[in-house]
Amino acid sequence: MKKLFAVALLALSFSALADSAAPAAPDAWMGARPNVQIAVSHGTTPDTYTIKAVVSDLRTGNVLAKPVMVARAGLPARAEIGGVGVKGMVSVAFTVTVDSSGQTAAYSSEVRDNAEVIASQSATLAVAK
Repeated sequence: MKKLFAVALLALSFSALADSAAPAAPDAWMGARPNVQIAVSHGTTPDTYTIKAVVSDLRTGNVLAKPVMVARAGLPARAEIGGVGVKGMVSVAFTVTVDSSGQTAAYSSEVRDNAEVIASQSATLAVAK
């Protein structure tokens, strides 16, 4: 039986940039326990923000994905990464929205196992200068 593996990066705000690092093998997401680290900084062009994420497996420490997105203040940037729709395959979906002041960003995420939410979190992040 083939394993279904889907990787999607969506930036609903402005654009999405793929990191040059190769993504993890599909089976790396099997039973993974994702850890998501997010950094938000001012972008290279006016009124843009760079959102960098590192998704690693807490069990092994292996990096599963390193999405990078560019967004404008007030518009959400969204990424969904990992296995979707297969028992035991884990995926992570997260959204980052920089507030209009450009000083903080709202972050929310869900970890899913076969599309069932097994964990979620939200936080307010400081935008690095």
